[in-house]
Amino acid sequence: MAEGTAFGLAALASSSLIAARSRVTAAEVDSSVLSYYEILNCEKASPDEPELATFERFALMGVSAGFVERNLSPHLPEHTAIIQPLLEEIRSVYGQLIQQGLTFDPEEFRLRAFHYGLHKASYLDWTLYLSKECY
Repeated sequence: MAEGTAFGLAALASSSLIAARSRVTAAEVDSSVLSYYEILNCEKASPDEPELATFERFALMGVSAGFVERNLSPHLPEHTAIIQPLLEEIRSVYGQLIQQGLTFDPEEFRLRAFHYGLHKASYLDWTLYLSKECY
């Protein structure tokens, strides 16, 4: 399968997952992803590293889907606090892989980045709200 096709399928799967779970469009998710960079004044990955930029975008799509799924506002400071560490973790893992010369499947990394973002939103919900309701 060609790399462009794999990316397209992964993006389509992510958009479908988000739409099925949250009834938002891919354009709305993309808008949220771009707004995170603007709101937090985060640096995007270097244009010299388009693969890293893709991984960051998938992680942010996961966070966006998680926020929508759990009815969390993507604009509250206590919610957006997870974005910068998330991006730093994605960059760190990617940097370690490149530095060590390890091979990896880009499609798998994209999907793992998406699920990691989703996990971060779920954990945030648990930490801030659900754990207090249960205990």
